[in-house]
Amino acid sequence: MPSQLAPLIDWFNATIAGSTVWSAIGFGAAIAFGLYVCWKALQGAAIGMRTLQTMLASRKRRSTQGFGIAVAPIIGPKGGQQTKAIVDALDAHLGLFVFGTPVEIVRAPRMRAKGARGLRAAATDYLEKSSTDLVLWGRRQRGKGEPSSVEILSCGGSLAPSDAMHLEGFFPEITAASEATTSRVAAYLVARALQPGLADGTAFKADKLAPVADILLECLGEQEALPSRTALTLETDYASMALHIGGEAHLKRVAELRRKRLSSETQLVPSHAIQARIDLGRALLGLSEINFDPVRVREAMDHLKVAVDLLKADPVLRVAQATNRAVQQGQTMLGNRKRFSVTSGSTI
Repeated sequence: MPSQLAPLIDWFNATIAGSTVWSAIGFGAAIAFGLYVCWKALQGAAIGMRTLQTMLASRKRRSTQGFGIAVAPIIGPKGGQQTKAIVDALDAHLGLFVFGTPVEIVRAPRMRAKGARGLRAAATDYLEKSSTDLVLWGRRQRGKGEPSSVEILSCGGSLAPSDAMHLEGFFPEITAASEATTSRVAAYLVARALQPGLADGTAFKADKLAPVADILLECLGEQEALPSRTALTLETDYASMALHIGGEAHLKRVAELRRKRLSSETQLVPSHAIQARIDLGRALLGLSEINFDPVRVREAMDHLKVAVDLLKADPVLRVAQATNRAVQQGQTMLGNRKRFSVTSGSTI
């Protein structure tokens, strides 16, 4: 049998094994195997790096003083660049909005949903194990100038991680050209999540709020760099602060901004329209106290009356009014002693 196969083996060696085609196939297979080995090595190194980053990012804060801020990677196009820009913005500007409270910023690992649990559950777990007060994560869509869609879980200064506030919104893209505005806006939005009282101008003393109001006004001068929703948030917060601070300059700015907002072609949701009219009416009345103008007072009253009419149509307010009437009815029944004395308290 071996002697019978010898011609076949000789033919194979001469025709196939020694051919350039076969050599090329062997060479290609060797290259493919080498690339596969390199890819697996790189994959293992990447897994090792992610594990190391997770271990480093999951450390507890060095200090329990002040606020602890955790920033998880923003995923998507330019996500790494924007993550670094947000961290730099917080380092540079967050102190302006937390009134000198110490701040420690740490890098968090990427938020990943585990099984049926969502990203919010993963963020809650991270808050608990890292002793931070706020964790931020998000994603980006492809496109020039696209904002980052972010989510924040914040203890608001005093809440337990399980009760932390969940916020969603947009951060403007931080670029070299817009950094002066967008980095301060990003820092303010984080500070607002840390201290919800910033949205209420009366929560802090006027002298503390004055520098913050000035920064917001400067940022509102560059609205083209901001998402429309973010610009509306800044405008509403500025109006609240400015009305609390007072002064002719601030009141004029509020009136100007709110008039422009109400005359815009963009349709406002009822709650925003109501707030804009209230702010405009209060600003006009404040200006009239400084320099009385009956025309200005009548305009203020017109805006406030419209706001009242819109409030009356609010379903939540209607429920509150109905509930209040039911409470008053109960109080009247309890106060009617004659009825209960006749029936000896029985309702049968």
